[in-house]
Amino acid sequence: MYFLLLATGYSQSLFPILGGQRAGTSVFSFLNIGVSARAVGMGESVVALNQDAGSIYYNPAVIAQLDQTEISISQIQWPAEINYDYFSITRHAFGRNYIGISGGILHMQPMEETTEYHPRGTGNYFTFQDRFIALTYGAKMTNRFSFGITLKHVAENLAGYGMNAVLMDMGTFYWTGYKSLRFCASLSHFGSRVAPSGSYEKRILDMNTGQEIIDTTHFEQFSPPTIFRVGGAIDPVKTDKQHLILSLQLNHPVDNAEYIVTGIEYSFLRTLFLRAGYKFNKNEEDFTFGAGFIIPVGPLKLRADYGYANFQHLSDPKRFSIGFSF
Repeated sequence: MYFLLLATGYSQSLFPILGGQRAGTSVFSFLNIGVSARAVGMGESVVALNQDAGSIYYNPAVIAQLDQTEISISQIQWPAEINYDYFSITRHAFGRNYIGISGGILHMQPMEETTEYHPRGTGNYFTFQDRFIALTYGAKMTNRFSFGITLKHVAENLAGYGMNAVLMDMGTFYWTGYKSLRFCASLSHFGSRVAPSGSYEKRILDMNTGQEIIDTTHFEQFSPPTIFRVGGAIDPVKTDKQHLILSLQLNHPVDNAEYIVTGIEYSFLRTLFLRAGYKFNKNEEDFTFGAGFIIPVGPLKLRADYGYANFQHLSDPKRFSIGFSF
């Protein structure tokens, strides 16, 4: 108990409250949702892991560490009957060059409009949708170092109000040369401030006349959910039958406080995979776990993964991913 209290106190001093006041100050917040069941099972501590095509979402430099053509498809059941579908494809182009394409869409069923005078619905319905499409390029500069860059178009539509922007991801992947230790960093969702298109009417009380004035104004701009990740990973056990990976990562988001994530993956015969992770100083989420398997099917390798993240207040989302390598 003493050590638990000591660790809690230390984490509070290591992570000051600074940054927590920025929560909810960014647009396109759906980009913070983990897209890979395999990554989520390890707490998304995967900036230094070349797992599959879905890894380029966290670090585009991973693409130059994937020598086979990789296809990954994920389906995420988010709370409030919201669904998120994601796909990514990567392949070796020529020489030391690699390319990839990915995209995602967050969607829901049409929702009935309600007002203060019609709390049970007006009979009118509106839709909400977030989506992005991205192109990734990576290069293996040496046997130890690679870099990657992603350009993506992100758009949102809510009840007829829309906004869109072009964002960029950048990343590096470096094998240190000490056993299997690798050290990596990435910057995701970087771009200019964005506001919904159009305008809206704001009612203001004129202090001189006491009459209500209707003022037409534009929406305020906010920054995208840029996040900087830096971390490392090592394989303390790697034999023909067993493989163990440990990872540690620091995340610095622009719209919240910094937090640390850790992950572990154990595989048996490179067929069965068990994963777990924990997020320190992360609001709402803490521990994660997952499982998966790989089955050879002729020249293909079929992969299926499940990822679970514990939410403290909302219902726990469920993630499923399938993938192919050839």
